Amino acid sequence: MAKIYLITHGDRQNGPDPGHTRAGIEKIRSLPLPEGVGLVVSGTGKRFLETLDVVLKKFPWNINPAVRYSTFCGGCEGFDGDEVVLSDRRVNYAEMYIGLSHGPFDLWQFVAVFADMPCDVILCAGQELMSALGLKAIHKRGSLYELDLAGRTGELIS
Repeated sequence: MAKIYLITHGDRQNGPDPGHTRAGIEKIRSLPLPEGVGLVVSGTGKRFLETLDVVLKKFPWNINPAVRYSTFCGGCEGFDGDEVVLSDRRVNYAEMYIGLSHGPFDLWQFVAVFADMPCDVILCAGQELMSALGLKAIHKRGSLYELDLAGRTGELIS
């Protein structure tokens, strides 16, 4: 069974589709790269793509992991307290936004897609996926976790 890791984006700027702050990028750069990773899955928002770029640069020159993209790992919207920051407006999270934590979504099924991979996997994601997995209590920006599919838990590595 493949090990599944999750790297959360670092501190981000404000506004629509926010990128990282300089400190946020440095935090991602400081994370260790787990061995055996052959697939990296990234969210589609700017901060996730920046995380992906930093992670890919950590691999030795002769290792080129496959890359895939999924909005399950995060999109371009930003979260600011009780509000969701869209491209041209802010909306109340509880009243006007339907995200991964709402409805009949079991995001552990998304994680399970990668369990039988012949290599380990890194998900470049953020708070929304962590919350949808029931891991909001351990969420920290710019951190590396190992996910335990059987136990539906996560462990902070760095």
